[in-house]
Amino acid sequence: MQVIDIHAHIYQQVAGITQGQPMRSTSLGRVAIGDRQVQFLPPSFEQTRSTAEMLLAYMDWCGIEKALLMPNPYYGYHSQYLKDSVRRYPDRLKGVALVDIMKGQKAAEELAAIYDEGLLFGFKVEVDSTFQCAPGTRLTDPGLAPVWDCCNQYRQPVFFHLFRTVDIGDVRELSLAYPHMVLVLCHMGADACFKKGMPKDNYRQVLDLVKSRPNVYMDTSTVPVYFQEEYPWPSSVEIIEECYRQAGPEKLMWSSDYPGMLNHGTMRQLINLVEVQCTRIPASHRQMILADNARRLFFGETDR
Repeated sequence: MQVIDIHAHIYQQVAGITQGQPMRSTSLGRVAIGDRQVQFLPPSFEQTRSTAEMLLAYMDWCGIEKALLMPNPYYGYHSQYLKDSVRRYPDRLKGVALVDIMKGQKAAEELAAIYDEGLLFGFKVEVDSTFQCAPGTRLTDPGLAPVWDCCNQYRQPVFFHLFRTVDIGDVRELSLAYPHMVLVLCHMGADACFKKGMPKDNYRQVLDLVKSRPNVYMDTSTVPVYFQEEYPWPSSVEIIEECYRQAGPEKLMWSSDYPGMLNHGTMRQLINLVEVQCTRIPASHRQMILADNARRLFFGETDR
């Protein structure tokens, strides 16, 4: 089957922040968080970096046609590297924009300049990393509205990594207030649904949101991380198939969350999670999830 990845990360070095502490690359897949070292990627990532060329090599090896480059404050701000990579490989890679949303109107102006330049598109919000210095911030706070106004005006998609129960209702409000903005819920609802201790009803709320709102979608990545299972990840298969039954094939898109997910499985296994293991989804609908939906939404192409 044809495959398009809508969630992959590249960076020349990790230079982010987590748990209020700086995080930086060291070696052999490790990063330093404050004064301690942790294994962040497989040791084969010798310099703890994820270059465009490394991603493309995995894509060529596993038959992935195109990829969206997804930023995240957790890794650091790497917009220039994403721009350079898109310039070098315009037929394979498309980069998503990242600005500090806490700047409000200034962030919106920065985004508008990025969209006018035409090298990056969309916007990414990981709630935990974005709001870690102001943890009470809500996605619907008035100070953030200029950013949503900009994305809606330019008809740009926004990718959300949710962490809190309140994020689900906030995304619903945004989907109603900004109908020209495509909203993608990364990781099938992520920590807001599957993190230990979260209300069991949260995933049902997310399914209802995706089903009821025409501009809300989900990507399939990273769900195996939340369960103590080895491949073929039966809990993840069940979650993806339930979303398919509730919301339909047009609302789901495959993604890898490369390179971090290589700690949990091979790239081929990540593809097989949908292509092979989701046996209750017909092949034509699996093809929509693996490539056709992303091709239509993000690459301006009709289904092949």
